[in-house]
Amino acid sequence: MTPKEILLHYWNYDSFKSPQEEIIASILEKKDTLAILPTGGGKSLCYQIPAIILDGLTLVISPLIALMKDQVQNLLSKGIPTAYITNELDQHTIGKILDDCQNRKIKLLYVSPERLQSRLFIERIKQISLSLVAIDEAHCISEWGHDFRPAYHKITNLRTLFPDVTVLALTATATDKIKDEIIEKLNLKEPAIYKSSLKRENLSYHVYLSSDKKNDLVYYLKKYPGPSIIFVRNRKLTYEIANFLASAGFDADFFHAKLTKDEKEQKQRDWTLSSSRIMVSTNAFGMGIDKPNVRTVFHIDLPNGIEAYYQEVGRAGRDENEAVGIYLYNPDDRIQAENIFKANLPSEQEFIKIANCLFSQLQIADGEFPQENYQLDLPHFAEKFSLNLKMVVHFLEFLNTKEVIFQKNYTQNSTLRILASPHAINLNENKIFEYLQRYYAGIFTYNREISESKMAFDLHLSITDIRNSLHEYHKNEMIDYSDRYLARFRFLIPRDSNLFQKKFWKEFEAIQVNNWKRLQAMAYYAEQHTICRERLLFGYFNQKSDENCGKCDVCIAKQQSKTFNEQDLIAYLTEGPKTQTEILTKFLHSPKENIVSELQFLIDELKVQPVGLDAYKLIE
Repeated sequence: MTPKEILLHYWNYDSFKSPQEEIIASILEKKDTLAILPTGGGKSLCYQIPAIILDGLTLVISPLIALMKDQVQNLLSKGIPTAYITNELDQHTIGKILDDCQNRKIKLLYVSPERLQSRLFIERIKQISLSLVAIDEAHCISEWGHDFRPAYHKITNLRTLFPDVTVLALTATATDKIKDEIIEKLNLKEPAIYKSSLKRENLSYHVYLSSDKKNDLVYYLKKYPGPSIIFVRNRKLTYEIANFLASAGFDADFFHAKLTKDEKEQKQRDWTLSSSRIMVSTNAFGMGIDKPNVRTVFHIDLPNGIEAYYQEVGRAGRDENEAVGIYLYNPDDRIQAENIFKANLPSEQEFIKIANCLFSQLQIADGEFPQENYQLDLPHFAEKFSLNLKMVVHFLEFLNTKEVIFQKNYTQNSTLRILASPHAINLNENKIFEYLQRYYAGIFTYNREISESKMAFDLHLSITDIRNSLHEYHKNEMIDYSDRYLARFRFLIPRDSNLFQKKFWKEFEAIQVNNWKRLQAMAYYAEQHTICRERLLFGYFNQKSDENCGKCDVCIAKQQSKTFNEQDLIAYLTEGPKTQTEILTKFLHSPKENIVSELQFLIDELKVQPVGLDAYKLIE
């Protein structure tokens, strides 16, 4: 079958989006290829269709477990033999999947980049006939990008094992610097490069000044009904805003990285199936969630950079119907973002101090190359040496990116399994075990993700008390407990104080300067009101646009500065006093700023007068 025949047979489309067909042709000609296609541009088809045509296995490397599962389920429903391997699977199941790959019973295998660090996996993959390696979210290989994943640097090992296998790298966004880094770090051989226009005809970008973000959310959610994502800065805000919207009558839920795996999957399923649900989330949500009918994506805090902002807004309108990205901006946003950035950023002296304290705690001398695996209680370590805990976390993450250490599972939740027999525990006397049994079904059978903070809140204890008790039970072999507050790592190079004082500090500083510049570029995007939003976004990614979009808040303000009809407002007020919320809801399809301005004009002209705190009536 030809690519077009496969497209029609499996996906029921009779034509490709540009440049999908050219990318597929490049792969079938066994050329390394880099595809930069916007979110919703159909990146997955660029490797799924070649996978069906090619004889061997297509290995898909993706950082997003949710996306893996979604795509595997979708392909299996079409009768295309596909599988994924994650840490959730036991060794027997993983072995069976690899056997099927070796026996050519599977066409596509999805894995995370971290899987390539498993020697067992590498030994097995050597025995499998590979035809294509597809690397999704390829920008994660860049230390200068917004989503850097150290494990992406290991992908080049596949080039050594399979020098003749075609490699396809895919990403939604990449500046020229990151594009060049992808090509270099993945060792792409004279790659064919396809860069689609970033333009989404159905998607518009808006920034609105807001002094009351919660009520403005209500206004715009009524104006643009349908599924929505609201990105916020921290976990506390996810609860707070979701509860506020629920009390206002919306179908709202919250999502953040510290939910357990089961909670995440349940919330993702419920949201995906809903035609109205609003998800309030940190940036842990959205990437890899293939929901086509998202109508709005909101930001209520200053995003860290334009790359992240563009990708997050790109979750909207993948069904090609009208969709909007709205940032509810307040000048304080920039001040808060800058303060947070600086507060958790060590100075050169603090950077060196953390390094010295770390080696002192672990008793590692200069020039020594320890071979053991370490566990470091981060809160205890930070308290002992009077260090900022978040600075310590950033420091260890940096060492991990520079491959000074190999840090394992430092972002995951704690896990726990009860080893003691239920009959050996007096649940009436031990409220922690009683709580675990009540809220974590199956915890006697397998390891469950738990939240110490939620447990502490529910049981009216401190997190320290909870952790100390769990560590004691673990020591007494009553439970198997893996504490996320413990950093687990081993050193990959000997201690060299000169490296930390010179090379590593300079590299750390350069990365932070780059992050600061990205934050400032995002602030400029939000604060300016003269340049078309779309043109500004495209210019950041080095794509020239010859005309304004005509749909963003800047363009609309220029086109419709005088379009609101005061007679419509006067006619509405003849019905009796109305609150501002009622007035804005009545004229949802007119620019909010014009309505508020016109209302103030009528007050100044003594045609309308305020009543109480938030109502207005005509002056007779």
